Amino acid sequence: MADVDQKELDLWKNFFNQHPIAYQLMVHTKLYGPDTPMIVHKRLLGQRSGLSIEEIRNNYQLLLEFGLMEKTSGKELDRNHLTSSIKKTLKRRQKYHTPRKTHTYYQLSRKGELVIRNLLQRNTLDSMDER
Repeated sequence: MADVDQKELDLWKNFFNQHPIAYQLMVHTKLYGPDTPMIVHKRLLGQRSGLSIEEIRNNYQLLLEFGLMEKTSGKELDRNHLTSSIKKTLKRRQKYHTPRKTHTYYQLSRKGELVIRNLLQRNTLDSMDER
């Protein structure tokens, strides 16, 4: 599946038109790498747009169900490709000697990478970017 055909791309376009928050999460993850719903809420989508953490989590769950995202723990993240917000959190946590529960991060799956790359390249969601 090196590329997504036009029929499947149209289906994803309709899906993202119905779920604009899911599209924003996909674009954010493509640009900035894996994040947690809490970080997305605090720094990107939530406080400015009035979204709740639950809405963000529900959209992540929707993307997981369709196979566009996958969960990963903080221990499995590639430290060389992290966003600055995650690096700060991980550095702060390294100071503690007690084991701490790692957060669940969401990253694009292979299918998700292909879909969002094709949507962005073909500019099929221009109206979504304006929202």
